[in-house]
Amino acid sequence: MLAFLILPVLVSGFIVCNYNPNFYYKIHRYQGQYLYFISACLGVASLLAFSVIAFIAHKFFPSTIYIFNWEITISIAILLESLILEVQDEKAKANLIAFAWIVVISLGTILIAYFWSVCSRARLHIKAGTLEKSKILLMSKVLSDNPMDKLFFESYLYSRPLLLSLNSRKVYVGTINSLGELNESSGMDQEISLIPIMSGYRNEDTLEVHFTTYYEVIATDLNIVIRQDQILSASWFDFDIYKKLNPRKISSISSIWTTLCNKKG
Repeated sequence: MLAFLILPVLVSGFIVCNYNPNFYYKIHRYQGQYLYFISACLGVASLLAFSVIAFIAHKFFPSTIYIFNWEITISIAILLESLILEVQDEKAKANLIAFAWIVVISLGTILIAYFWSVCSRARLHIKAGTLEKSKILLMSKVLSDNPMDKLFFESYLYSRPLLLSLNSRKVYVGTINSLGELNESSGMDQEISLIPIMSGYRNEDTLEVHFTTYYEVIATDLNIVIRQDQILSASWFDFDIYKKLNPRKISSISSIWTTLCNKKG
């Protein structure tokens, strides 16, 4: 009969994985048997939590309470008393009570999973204040262990320029204004949206960067969407360092950079 608890364990694990933001934004990293194991562990945690609550309630709380002269029965045995009394076989009575407990624990396990998820969302919302800040807080936790994702996230958060080199030898300098949405099957590494400052290419032989296009209209909604699997490397772009390393190329981009800095100021 205990085998029936497998179903609520799996269902509650699925609920936590899909509705608890602390787990939902990470499950894209789990695959195959490891994903099943994570889901089962979360389900077992929900089962144990409700089992402890049910045991404490059954052991230490009265089976009957009175509110405004109304008798409220909360004991499983008493709830099924009329049905159990009709059964003469003691073994059948014991099985009926055991089955009632399994049903209650199964439903309670699923409710605990929902309650856990709701509390996690509420706690995150209280901590962050707004939905957008909640998303940023979660993103910072999920992306902190991947250097390139962390780089993109900080550019998105602080509008700090990046230098991106693509497979095609195309080069972009710009700030990230949008990251892919985290979901259950993939993380934020599908594509990025970039506000370009300038672009160019790398020399085929020397890999030296040559800027050819300057986006004076960066104040408009000009975005370039780039798939992350097309990006070979990414690094911060610091104009002062670039100026020291490439003094001959400064005249063409100094005015663009000055305009950008003034707008930020």
